[in-house]
Amino acid sequence: MDDALLDPLAWLQARAEADPVRLRVLQGLARRAAAQTGALRERLVARLVQRAGAAPVPLPARPAAPPASPLATLVAGLQAAGPELRNVAVHRRTWGALRVQRRLAEVSAPVPEHLGPLNSQVLVARALQQLQGLAPDYLQRLLTQLDTLAALAPLAAAAEVDKTPKSPKPARPPARKAAPRKR
Repeated sequence: MDDALLDPLAWLQARAEADPVRLRVLQGLARRAAAQTGALRERLVARLVQRAGAAPVPLPARPAAPPASPLATLVAGLQAAGPELRNVAVHRRTWGALRVQRRLAEVSAPVPEHLGPLNSQVLVARALQQLQGLAPDYLQRLLTQLDTLAALAPLAAAAEVDKTPKSPKPARPPARKAAPRKR
């Protein structure tokens, strides 16, 4: 402890410390002790010697890695599937463009002239044709979302049917308030 009292930093450097975090803490304590004088320096050096001599605290064990989720397993299987899936990804854009053209052909079918310029069917056909010229990628995404919503509509209708009560109870008549009795 006499060596540590004379020069705490040199004393600490002479000791071998494997844990870098623990070494930094001890270095900070040694710097504080070196900057002080008198009884405070003695207390800080005593604490430095005590901490340096104490057994290092073991780090808490890391929890075991959670088992792979089913989604992670599926993704790993798809990545290992090979060139077939890569070919599908390459041609996806082409298929999307063909689907958009087919949908536009359905929408652009001849509209009767007597419907007028403000008819919703006429307006939608014009808007989609304009959108195809201005932003074809946006139109493709929009049609994909509309197709998804159209596919989900029957499921939503079935869910609504399931929510309705099978045997509704008749409503109770409202309770009558008793008239105050006269004495």
